[in-house]
Amino acid sequence: MDDKKQIDVRIADFAPIPILVSEYEVEAVHAAEDNVTHLWKVWKKRYGKEKSPIEIMAMVAFQFAKLYYTKEELESDMIKILTDFEKALDSHLLKTE
Repeated sequence: MDDKKQIDVRIADFAPIPILVSEYEVEAVHAAEDNVTHLWKVWKKRYGKEKSPIEIMAMVAFQFAKLYYTKEELESDMIKILTDFEKALDSHLLKTE
């Protein structure tokens, strides 16, 4: 059984969010928390006079979503390339003459 524990995630200037995580997820959750907060602070400093905190957080969310889907696409491309390479290698190695 995967034991869960509750931690508070503090993102930007917003109220803490209590979430349940597995022990192995804690490090990744804190890394995400730190990275989101860092980008929010940078963009708040840059756009704070013209955008609300919610608009800035929406921009941050979009940036991380874009990064996620770009990574997914690159990973899919890499899997296809490796699969094609493996087929070509198998064909070459298994060729009998």
